[in-house]
Order: sequence, then C-alpha cells, then structure tokens
Amino acid sequence: TTHPDVLDAALEFLSGKDVVVADAPAVNAGSSKEIVENSALKAVCDSYGVPFANLYGTKTKRFVSPRGYRFHIFRLPLEKAFVISLPVLKIHNRCQMTGALKNQFGYLPRRERLLMHLPLKDIHKGIAELNAAAKPHLFIVDAVRTLASAQEARHGGRVLDLGYMLAGTDPVSLDCFGLRLLQEVDPRLDGKSPHDVLHLKYSVAYQVGSEEFAAEEVRL
Repeated sequence: TTHPDVLDAALEFLSGKDVVVADAPAVNAGSSKEIVENSALKAVCDSYGVPFANLYGTKTKRFVSPRGYRFHIFRLPLEKAFVISLPVLKIHNRCQMTGALKNQFGYLPRRERLLMHLPLKDIHKGIAELNAAAKPHLFIVDAVRTLASAQEARHGGRVLDLGYMLAGTDPVSLDCFGLRLLQEVDPRLDGKSPHDVLHLKYSVAYQVGSEEFAAEEVRL
C-alpha cells in the first residue's frame, strides 16, 4: 500500500492542480468501501481537499490488444491528462516481484483480477498487456522499506530497509533496477535476470519499456 507520506509529498507538490486520487483494494482484503473510507490515504486526501475515489463500481472500458488479449479496465485513469503511479517495491509470491508494472493491477475490476489468476488469462502476460494499453506517465516507487518473503504482512511478509525512492517514466527500467535491490534482501531472487521475471520479459517484448537503465543517485 502506498505510504501516506509519499502521497502527502505528491499532493503538496501538486497543490493548486485538479487532482483525483484513486484506489482499488485487493479483492480478498475485505469491504473496499470500508477500506477506502478508513484509509490513511483518504485522511491525507481530505487534508488537501482532494477526492479519494474507490474505483470499484466505476465505469470500465474493454480492450483487445494486438496480441488478442482481452480485458476490462476502469475508465477513470484513462480520462486523466496525466497519471502518476505510487507503487511500493516488494517481493511477490506469484510474480516474484511487484513494483511499477504490477501496480497497474489496480486498474482492473474484481472479475478481471480473478480471471488473471487463472491459467486461461496468464497474469504475467496480463500485467504486460495492461501497461501496454494504459501506462501511467510517471512512476514514483517507494523502496524505502520493502516486504520480503511475501507481498503483504498478512501473508507473512517481513519488513526490511532498502532506503531508496525511485522515479522515472519507464516502468520496465524501474523494475529492472528494483529487481537488483530486492536481490540484496531475498536470496530467492539470486541470479535472476529480468527475463526470469515473466511480466518483465513480456513487457520488454511488448515494447512497454526497456530493461536498460541509467540510474542517477540523489542523496537527501
């Protein structure tokens, strides 16, 4: 989940702009209405007078990719002139890692999320297709603290310090760098290349972005 301090910093920078913050909690996390209403992120939005939208129940749009992959996504992100994604870099049991690319899973209604977890749809191709169809304009990836062993604390994730914030416009490059960071704290990723992380591999093949990156470090 996006850290409230990250959202606060983004909204402070965007003060005076027409901004909407949106979320679609995990399908198995409980009542999305209650989660959104009680979210620390909503409290941050309220402090800036910015609406915090629950994407569930909003209108969707159907996509068919050039490769014939079919899915529905929420319309709201597509209707905005500029989209900023605020993911957290973590280990993921199914996808090996979650970061800039997988964060767009939040664009999917419940049924699509469930279908992508079935072999019929292939979650790895789905993540790549989703980014090919509706890639945000800017990604600010929170890698200050991460979860290893699992993607959520309720699934056994262990909090570990990495000490980085990543930002860029290419989600593939960001995740390739993120993979290197995660390899420092989780031995299961030792020796893995971007091509071993299937949604990264497909994203490169679908020209979502490049696995090459030139990182510029800014110390704060």
